[in-house]
Amino acid sequence: MAFLRALKDFACLPDPKTIPPSNLLKYTDTTITIFDKYPKANFHFLVLPRVRPDAGLTTTVLHDLKSLLAWKEKEKALEVLKDLEKESKEIQEMVRDEMHKRFGEGCEWKVFAGFHAVPSMHHVHLHVISSDYVSPSLKTKKHWNSFSPKLGFFLELKDVLEWFQLPDDAFKKRASLPESRYESLLKSDMQCWRCDTDLKTVPKLKEHLQTHLDRDIARMKKKRKHEIDLTGDDENEAGTSDRPPAAKMAKRPEGKSE
Repeated sequence: MAFLRALKDFACLPDPKTIPPSNLLKYTDTTITIFDKYPKANFHFLVLPRVRPDAGLTTTVLHDLKSLLAWKEKEKALEVLKDLEKESKEIQEMVRDEMHKRFGEGCEWKVFAGFHAVPSMHHVHLHVISSDYVSPSLKTKKHWNSFSPKLGFFLELKDVLEWFQLPDDAFKKRASLPESRYESLLKSDMQCWRCDTDLKTVPKLKEHLQTHLDRDIARMKKKRKHEIDLTGDDENEAGTSDRPPAAKMAKRPEGKSE
């Protein structure tokens, strides 16, 4: 199916500038970052390692996280993940800049970087996603459980990088990513990752997540106002940066959800 190959097609392009601006955020010699077509939070991007056969990075090696971790060139696999980490940190900074612009100076919250243990699309892709999880595209229990940072289906990049410090047998066990083990997690009852509240329906979950976000923003604005009252400094604190403009991260029109 063309849908399954879409990320691979992007990663194979010799010139990422041919990707439509509605899809492309930025790119480097080793990565391409695109907007997630069906974002599951206010900010949601995918960072892809570029296919580079001359470096051994074929579509086979980069088919998914499991194939990358199984690559005999373990040090090169680690290098790919470190390239993704470097790019994800820059995206996270861009997101924080945009949070300040969109919600007010001083308003920012955690941004996760991680993989689905069993991905729904071909080609390795790192999710960079804000922890509010507020989006019209979050529609099902599977959507939530695949991104909930406490459940275990969503594998944070920092944890995957730590696997490389394990003895070989332990590394191979973690890297095997057995589908049966992880896919069963998607059937788990829904629970808030922040306060462990059980949520029986998706509408209740979405309402609960929105409440957390609204309270957080109100608290951060109150804190910022208090700081301004104490210092008299109400100027925008955002400095200059060589990152792409945060405005480029503005939400695109919603498409039909997967």
